[in-house]
Amino acid sequence: MNLRRPASAALLAALLACGPAILSAHAATIIAIVNDRPITEIDLKQRIALLEIMDDVPRGGMDDKKALRQLIDQTVKIQEAKRYNLLPSDTELNDRIKVLAKNMKLTADQLYAKLEEKGVSRMAFIEYVKAGMGFNRIMQGKYGQQVKASDAEVDAKMAELKNNISQETAKIMNDPRMKPVNVFTLMEIVLPVDGNDPMLMQSRAIEAAQVMQRLKSCDGLKAASEGVFDVKKGKTFEADAAKLPPPMKAALEKGGVGRAIGPMRGKDGIQLIALCGVRKITPPKPNFAVPTREQVERVVINEKYDKLEEQYLSTARDKVYVEYRDQSYAQ
Repeated sequence: MNLRRPASAALLAALLACGPAILSAHAATIIAIVNDRPITEIDLKQRIALLEIMDDVPRGGMDDKKALRQLIDQTVKIQEAKRYNLLPSDTELNDRIKVLAKNMKLTADQLYAKLEEKGVSRMAFIEYVKAGMGFNRIMQGKYGQQVKASDAEVDAKMAELKNNISQETAKIMNDPRMKPVNVFTLMEIVLPVDGNDPMLMQSRAIEAAQVMQRLKSCDGLKAASEGVFDVKKGKTFEADAAKLPPPMKAALEKGGVGRAIGPMRGKDGIQLIALCGVRKITPPKPNFAVPTREQVERVVINEKYDKLEEQYLSTARDKVYVEYRDQSYAQ
């Protein structure tokens, strides 16, 4: 790959001819020059946003340096497809874009609008699709009949995938969050108190203790509070037993279902907490679907294509002129 070359007359002419558009790109900081085309920080952000929208982010994620590499490779792909006269026509491009949009449950116009919302220009998207179509035609023409997956390769890949699924399942099952959880159903019982009169508070606390002694079930609050003025059934809620204060948890467990603990001072008066029920929640075990043999065969073939594509691109990149304005991207 060519790394250094003085700015060409063609580039200077393009800068002058395009005026504000190029000047604004230049103001956005040029990262590299690829075949006389400036690649800016904006182009890198567009590529990352485009891949996210198209669900085409490569394994390992995406960053500015990888985005620049993709844009360089895009230039290579278009150049090679043009050399073999395999670039798609405008009609073929439009048809492909309609298919991509349909797969996303969108129309082509809706897809363009979605891209625009994320700052991705129509031209950036079209060039992305054009490069993919043209280069796929090259790869199919050169290797389409050669790339096959043997039974042994498929068997090995299936064993690898099954082992990965087993390891991932074991990892998830060992997560503390997958352990069974005891859930307490609790109910507040409130004896309202107006003001802060200590004598009144003490009197209501005695009444609350009477209610607590009589209470045998959460449905029996009315009977338990008979003869006691203004006893209110508060909200019922669920709580992870492990997250309750240890003394409170111990007292609830000691009292058992249907009994209450307290009395205690609450914001509205004297409060009791009743244990209405206990249940255990066990998170469901993950159920990873094992791929079919046909799916695994396609994975093997795709991996072979990926290797062949990278081999082809590594040679073809030498035909593209790249000048890095920011040398950190060249490393």
